[in-house]
Amino acid sequence: MTETEEGWEEELGKLIEGLPAMVEKLSAVREEILSTAVMLAEIPSPTFGEKERIRFALDRFRENGLEDAEVDEHGNATALIAGAKRENAILLMAHADTVFDLETRHVVQVGPNTISGPGIADNSIGLATVISLPRILETLDLQLKDDLLLLTNVESLGRGNLNGSQSFLETVRLPIRAGICVEGASQGRLSHWGLGTMRGEIRIRIPSNYDWSRFGASGAIGHLSRIVNRIMQIPIPKEPKTKMALGSMRSGSTYNAVPLRGLLRFEITSEEDEVVNSLKTRVEEVVEEFSLETEVEAILEVIAQRPNSGIPFAHPMVKTTRRIMDALGISPKVDPTTGDLNSLIQAGHPGVTLGLTTAENLGDETETIHLPPLFAGIAQLIALLQAIDNGLCVEQ
Repeated sequence: MTETEEGWEEELGKLIEGLPAMVEKLSAVREEILSTAVMLAEIPSPTFGEKERIRFALDRFRENGLEDAEVDEHGNATALIAGAKRENAILLMAHADTVFDLETRHVVQVGPNTISGPGIADNSIGLATVISLPRILETLDLQLKDDLLLLTNVESLGRGNLNGSQSFLETVRLPIRAGICVEGASQGRLSHWGLGTMRGEIRIRIPSNYDWSRFGASGAIGHLSRIVNRIMQIPIPKEPKTKMALGSMRSGSTYNAVPLRGLLRFEITSEEDEVVNSLKTRVEEVVEEFSLETEVEAILEVIAQRPNSGIPFAHPMVKTTRRIMDALGISPKVDPTTGDLNSLIQAGHPGVTLGLTTAENLGDETETIHLPPLFAGIAQLIALLQAIDNGLCVEQ
């Protein structure tokens, strides 16, 4: 073992020794974190409609007296917790948008060991933890040497296409040492690279002069079903790891009227960018052929496309995170992400995405987080911030 490795082991060992006490101390801010999460979950925040949640975050930043608390030109809320030396900054970010629209009843149920409601895991509890960082650090009597830059970003999901985080990272002037993306679920999540991704929508429209007597004539639902069947016949390679997910299909509004319009949403992810592009071309061919065969207007719109990017599994930041998780009894689950970590890595900063607690029914209105594991999840986050601050996550 080299002298550098011995020093890394010694410093990390000291940090890990303090984790049990940290978890215990965090119980003092339990009510503040949970009440903040509940209030956030009760504010509808669909992509492009995050304004009220951002205002809530900004108010909390200002109440805590943070520096440079503001909403930037893209609508993100940012603030700074001053470090002791202020030579670098560590970015801590959580997305403010959810998959639930304004029509969803944002009602939260709080139990002794769980909280349930739309978006509580993705990402109200993650956002609440970032907003509560000043009180968490105060409770732990902890001040970092680096500045801590807090970002609650908009337009992460779906058509948002990571626009909020990308815009911020393109304009930020602080010297960012590293970043952490905070997600509510699931604990053990350790994402250190972003998958190549393409998200698309296929829209069909039956024209007014459509020949309903022709062979294969159908309403929009029937046509969408045929498109789905053709897409599912496209071969998907096992290596490199690749997936095509058909996410949602929408058409019609009643029982007895044939719908004339329809929408299919899908996503292609792969470890190789060339595979993403190849499958995208295959889907385009399916849509074009179907439109010509049926005389139904079918259009593919690419909503988002991103390349593969990340830091290696052997990177000190990944190694340190795994050691912290092990010390807390958290089993690491190394999974790629299609989220804001892509923006961070592409901007040239090392980073990971962490999940805070276990959860169930993700994406459903009964989405539920489990409270007993939460504070070990927050402790892993704080310990990783300390490790970054102490230079333990830097490639030599």
